[in-house]
Amino acid sequence: MRQGPWSHEGYPAVLALVEERAGLAPPSCPASAEEGISRAMARAGVSDFDEYRARITSDSAAMDDLLTELTIGETYFFRTPEHFEFLRRMVLPALRERHGPDYTVKMWSAACSSGEEPYSMAALLMNEGWGEHMAVYATDVSRASLARARRAHYGEWSMRGPWAERMRVHLRPEGRQYVLSPEVKQRVRFSYLNLALDTWPSPDSGIWKLDVVFCRNVLIYFNGSTIEAVARRLHASLGEGGVLFTGPSDPPLGGLAPLEPVLTEWGVFYRRLPPGTTVAVPDASPFGDRGRMTVPPSGGGHPAHSGEGGVGTAPGGSARTATGASGSTTRFPGGGATSPSGGRTGAPGSGPSGAATGIGTSGFAPGSGAATGIGAPGFAPGSGTTTGIGAPGFAPGSGATTGIGAPGFAPGSGATTGTPGFPPGPGTSGTTPGRGTGSTSAGTSGTTHGRGTGSTSAGTSGAAHGSNVGVSGFAPGAGTPGALQGTGSPSPRAPSPSELSAARRALERGDWREAALRMGALDSDPDTATAAVRAIANLDAQAAVYASAEAASRHPLVPDLRYLEALLLLGQGRLPDAERSVRQALYLEPTLAVAWLVLGRVLRRLGDIPGALKALREAEALCEALPPDAPLPLAEGEHARDLAHAARDERIRLENPLTEGKAP
Repeated sequence: MRQGPWSHEGYPAVLALVEERAGLAPPSCPASAEEGISRAMARAGVSDFDEYRARITSDSAAMDDLLTELTIGETYFFRTPEHFEFLRRMVLPALRERHGPDYTVKMWSAACSSGEEPYSMAALLMNEGWGEHMAVYATDVSRASLARARRAHYGEWSMRGPWAERMRVHLRPEGRQYVLSPEVKQRVRFSYLNLALDTWPSPDSGIWKLDVVFCRNVLIYFNGSTIEAVARRLHASLGEGGVLFTGPSDPPLGGLAPLEPVLTEWGVFYRRLPPGTTVAVPDASPFGDRGRMTVPPSGGGHPAHSGEGGVGTAPGGSARTATGASGSTTRFPGGGATSPSGGRTGAPGSGPSGAATGIGTSGFAPGSGAATGIGAPGFAPGSGTTTGIGAPGFAPGSGATTGIGAPGFAPGSGATTGTPGFPPGPGTSGTTPGRGTGSTSAGTSGTTHGRGTGSTSAGTSGAAHGSNVGVSGFAPGAGTPGALQGTGSPSPRAPSPSELSAARRALERGDWREAALRMGALDSDPDTATAAVRAIANLDAQAAVYASAEAASRHPLVPDLRYLEALLLLGQGRLPDAERSVRQALYLEPTLAVAWLVLGRVLRRLGDIPGALKALREAEALCEALPPDAPLPLAEGEHARDLAHAARDERIRLENPLTEGKAP
């Protein structure tokens, strides 16, 4: 137990007991934890720490009261409306199609607090015509919160969400409060449950073979071993094809149970796969070694697995698409199915490749159809480039001549004429300002920056000696495409000369999918896919956008690919799409400082100055928390000190006009 800067040794002793009994992780803010413990002790009428520890050991109500202080019961009706919209548009129609009109849907709010979440579930089901064919369960560790939920009286604070109006029809004003209608109230079954205890799932409680589980913004409070245990029990509580929604701050669960992670434009949800399906554990995780998990053939009980899963995906880890051992497919309304091989079947084609549309998430043009079943986040072809965001580590306008510069490089270094910020790829030709020439042995030529002459063999990145830049996360200079610096991982597979030639011919006739396939962007290895996208960027920027979306759909939990996609979209001047991609990268890896910096610049160009300032402050804070000389992930060797200065300078430039009453 980390002691921290405690004012009294009794505080960490109390927290150690809480961690033992409830699985809560040590708090990140000792001062707030002390205040919460002090308030709970005062309500219990106890001032001695030893006496209080004995009290919460023997008195479950006292422990519940303390847990309420140590966690945040933040909730309101239809919080995170994207989850409810996905239920409405995708999950509920699929259940009705699969099971028929008389099927009873089962949902569970796993940490319901004062009840707004499960009541929102019930209201949605009623509005969608499920009537008597619904069962909504709601549990919490706080008995006080459960009492408030059963009473169902709410204030304006519970109505602050963007979907609040959808709930007003079920609420009756009474003084300064709103009283929930009996029709909704009777649909929800409340009960006490401590998620950290091995008392669930069970048929008796109803937490069993569920269609939908909301366990949002809860796992962040648990330690690693508790998260792992809860993940396995969440999986066991779902029925076949059931879906799990977690919160944006919760850790990834793909490596802890045979749950299929599905990345959408708003975040990740998980799906329980059919029995006999094998799911690969991510390449690395902070709490264990990689392995492979298999859904039990019976579909019941706790999942069996070989190897130890971790609590999430480390940056650069991959969550590979599951392959169904039984050969079954999962169909969704609106087209397509998830095939055992990981591809989409039976869906109409779209775009140059004839790729499947899948379900298609809101805000995206039809893409290739990810094996996850929601449709790949493919984008329609864009056009044009914009001038000069510059390298994220430097002032706007520096770096690339056109489009976006590579993050973390000195102004003007390695700018290219194809897609600035990307080194000449395998077998490509391009002209970049500077001295000297370079050649490749694949029969192609390229003029490069840098002093002297550089040469590469076929299948290498084509980057010459000098100041050429690579896509973030990859080493600049010659060598195999995408060779990661300092990771110790094997080099990605490089395309052969014949594959390079075939890819160029495919690009010439506009067949982006064939080009992506030949270059390796559809490879099962995320490093190979990322390197291939980088190479394609130097041949055809629009094709690279397509390839990056394809690669990201196959590796939904790799933040590097989402960040790369954002850079490409930004280079195309597609700011809303770039914002969406960089936010997805940050969802997967919230500590990615360079992505916060890029987000700040995107938001600035979109006119969202408050959002830009917030992103820049986040980048600055992340860098300042590191040693000054620490290299930053995906920043091409940029040090924390330099990126912090860049974020600070840009923030000040935005803030100064605001203080003077002028537009930035």
